[in-house]
Amino acid sequence: MIDGISALNAASLASEMKKASESEATKPSLEAQNAGATFADFMNNLGTTFVDNMKDAEKKSTDGILGKASVREVVESVMTADQTLQTAMAFRDKIVSAYLEVIKMPI
Repeated sequence: MIDGISALNAASLASEMKKASESEATKPSLEAQNAGATFADFMNNLGTTFVDNMKDAEKKSTDGILGKASVREVVESVMTADQTLQTAMAFRDKIVSAYLEVIKMPI
């Protein structure tokens, strides 16, 4: 059983490394594309990504209940949604903290 887990872990590690190398290969073109992007565009894209991740997790969960998706797919999408939610909450906390610091500044 441990051999099977080790093989699974090695396969997932290899796929993660492949994804990372593919994202590194496309990074310069994305940076060149976003060179003229504004902060508002960044925030809009970030919000859209958050919503898309949440919708995907909801759809995969429903598909899992109906037997159309494997447990692995459901878990992956829910974990991605959880990570997205944690990121959004951390981002919100930083914005609120910065706002409170600005309010405390003397005029």
